[in-house]
Amino acid sequence: MIPKPIRLSRYLLKKLQKEVLIRDNFICQNPECGVYTENPPHHIIFLSQGGSDTAENLITLCIKCHAEKHGITIK
Repeated sequence: MIPKPIRLSRYLLKKLQKEVLIRDNFICQNPECGVYTENPPHHIIFLSQGGSDTAENLITLCIKCHAEKHGITIK
């Protein structure tokens, strides 16, 4: 049986996002980047693909790197 994805309330998600930013020292975790950011963390496995709202599934990315993960190019 496949476990159901964890989805948090808006309040708990904001709290988790802050914890992830602190865990990652507010630094973009893309090895080629490493800039300071307060951008909300990125879901490694998208919610639409069965990902969960857990610290293990969140990573800190700057706006540019986050957009690239979603196939958007920022100039």
